[in-house]
Amino acid sequence: MVVLAVVAIALGIGAPLFATLAANNRMSSATNDLVSSLIAARSEALKRQVTVTLCPTPDGAGNCVAGGSLGTGWTVFVDRNADGVISADDVVVQQHGALEGDLRDGVTATPTDLMFTGAGTLAIDAPLTDFHIQLCDQRGDADTGAGIAAGRWIQISGLGRQQLVRKRVDLQSETSPLGGC
Repeated sequence: MVVLAVVAIALGIGAPLFATLAANNRMSSATNDLVSSLIAARSEALKRQVTVTLCPTPDGAGNCVAGGSLGTGWTVFVDRNADGVISADDVVVQQHGALEGDLRDGVTATPTDLMFTGAGTLAIDAPLTDFHIQLCDQRGDADTGAGIAAGRWIQISGLGRQQLVRKRVDLQSETSPLGGC
């Protein structure tokens, strides 16, 4: 009976900790996948000296979805005519399927396709304007320990460089144009 009581207590304490660990791992994995695709897009644009686009595509296949969420999947492709459409002569560099269910709805919808020029800079309406992507899950505005937020904020400068914001105080601050999780 004592052994059963100890096992029950251990499971009672361990299950919530395991759920938090699993949620943290899902968030880290999704963030790493997206940042890796951003780096690949910029690198490919610099290497080929052409526009490379990262756009939302359902399950990482098909055409770009204007105003879509990267949570449903994305494609990185060499966009030879810089029109944001995957044409027959464009080269697909990477495809990524939808993120897990609790993350899918927490990814900021992109107002425009994310395009890198041959110089590695963002090719958006106003030159050198930053681009922001936010990932959240069902935990919302939670501190996962040591001031680290449950969500993530990826800042992409007009020069094409990425910065990941993990600290809750920054993610939830007034400096975040996306309003936090």
